This record gives sequence, structure tokens and C-alpha cells, in this order.
Amino acid sequence: MRFIGSKRLLLKNIEYVISQNITEHEKLNTFCDIFSGTTIVSQYFKNKYKIISNDLLYFSYCLQKSYVELNQKPNFKNLDMSLEVEEYLNNLSFTQKGFIFKNYSPGGKEDRKYLSKENATIIDGLRVCFENWLSKKKISDLEYFYLVSLVIEATPFVSNIAGTYGAYLKTWDKRSFKKIELNPLNIIDNKKNNKSYNEDCNKLIKKIEGDILYLDPPYNSRQYLPNYHLLETIAKYDDPVIKGKTGIREYKNQKSEFYNKSFAEDALESLIENAKFKYIVLSYNSEGIIPEAKLERLMRKYSKNVFNKYKINYRRYKKDRKTSDKEKLYELIHIIDKE
Repeated sequence: MRFIGSKRLLLKNIEYVISQNITEHEKLNTFCDIFSGTTIVSQYFKNKYKIISNDLLYFSYCLQKSYVELNQKPNFKNLDMSLEVEEYLNNLSFTQKGFIFKNYSPGGKEDRKYLSKENATIIDGLRVCFENWLSKKKISDLEYFYLVSLVIEATPFVSNIAGTYGAYLKTWDKRSFKKIELNPLNIIDNKKNNKSYNEDCNKLIKKIEGDILYLDPPYNSRQYLPNYHLLETIAKYDDPVIKGKTGIREYKNQKSEFYNKSFAEDALESLIENAKFKYIVLSYNSEGIIPEAKLERLMRKYSKNVFNKYKINYRRYKKDRKTSDKEKLYELIHIIDKE
């Protein structure tokens, strides 16, 4: 899934920082990914540690319940199917004209072009199906989250967007014409009791503890929910009040201080100060709203013996096509020992 700030390309760098600075890293047990997003970091380290994951976004929580808490694909024993669940669902026919069809496809009065009519109909049909199965106890909670995650993972591949759901494209992208297809999730079995949360990280941090705390806080003022509001609505399927040209849902209860230049530094310090973890690893972009010097002072303040900072260079092309200059960006990765 395309996701703002994804650490997919930095996973080996994060692993390197841990291995170079924690001599007993192979003996440590718990890794906490408290800004989990698409769970890419949690998945990468799941083979090595028990995982604690968290995110304020509900669609992320659904992914966490599947990728983090599950150690094997559910068997859906109460459903009478001779096929794998993904194949079974892909073969179903739906005529449901529900919330997604009416509000995010040309079938609705607002004529929003996030999804084709066909795919919006299928998504509505699937979500109604899952809710019915859950209410009738044909599936367990974890089976339900697995099924919802299938739809969350599949939707971006047929969405008429440039990268996020902040806006839809005026003309249809060719991928929008493909029929949505559910594919099995890659579930990793680490044989541990992994745990996922959907909470404010500064409240959660006071209730958990472990060995390695990985922090990947938002680094700019762009709130995540407006950029992924459609995935949030598909995950919750709660018929929310929506507004504006993009049909965005209300998100006042999901706003984070990490997006605000006036509060981000204090929010990060509170998180680190209350952390009951041996080591803290922090990823932060060089364009972040917390200046590099302040970030370093904060990390040094709470380090006991270990402090190291790494700069991982990468390039981003300017959107302005009038120039061919390449802007140099880098990811700052800090590591400290807290306890």
C-alpha cells in the first residue's frame, strides 16, 4: 500500500542501527511500533520479537489485528466453503448500492470518482457481508479483521487517486477499470502473543513496557486521516457524516499534536519521558517540523549511555517540472538507551 512516510525502504537501515548499538539485541524480547501505519515495520521485525503495535487510525488497527496479532491465517471453520476465503469472496456477485457506491463513485449524486461503480458495489457488498457474518457469529473477531484487511489492502489498487485520498483524479486512471481482487495476506508466525492497540500513543505509553520502542511520528502538518479517509470509512463502515468535494469524514477526535509545530516537541518529549523501554529508536525526516538540533538535544536528554544518530540520504524530485534539480533529503535515525 502506498502510504505517506512509509519506512519500507528504510527497514534494513533501522535493523542495522539496532544491531550496531544493542549488543544483546538477539536476546531482547519485545519490540513496540507505536506509530504503526501500514504495519510494515511491525511485520519486518515480527520474526525477531514479540510485537506491540498501535495507531490512531482505525484502518491501521484492522491491519495490525491481522498482520501483528494473527500468527496464522484463520480457517473460517463456521463458513461452509470449499474454496479459500479470498477465492470464494472474489466469485460472489453483489448488487448492493450502499454508502461507498452512493458517496465515492459516479453512482452517487455528488459524482465523486474515487472508485468505479462496479468496485464501489463490490466493496459495499463485501462489507455488508462481513458485518452480517460477525453479527450471526459465523466468524470470530480476528476473522472479521482479516476480511476487512483484505478489502483495505485491495482498494488502493483500483482507486482513482494520485497517491492519497485527499482528492480523486478528474480523469479515470487505467487501474480504476480493474475489478477489485482480494489476495491472501502474508501472515508471519512468531509464536508469540503479539498485541495491537488503537489509542493515543501518549496515553498508551503509560500502560505498556518492553525492550525496544520504535518511534516514527508524523513530521509535518498533514494529518493522516484526511489523506486516507476513504480507507477509514471502509474499515469502520459506519455511515459517517461527510462533507466537501472529497466526502471527508469528521476527524476531530483523531487529530494528533505531532502534526502541530507548537506542540510536536512537547508531545514527543512526553512520549519518551514516559516510555518504560530499554531502548528507543526514532525515525524523523530532515524536513520535519521539529528542527534537527532540538531533536538531538531531546534524545540526548533521555539517553543513559548510548546515543547515536544516523543520516540516511535519499532524493526527492521536485514537483515543479520547470527545474531538474534534485532535492537532497535524509531520514534521521536516533537510538538511545533509556533504562
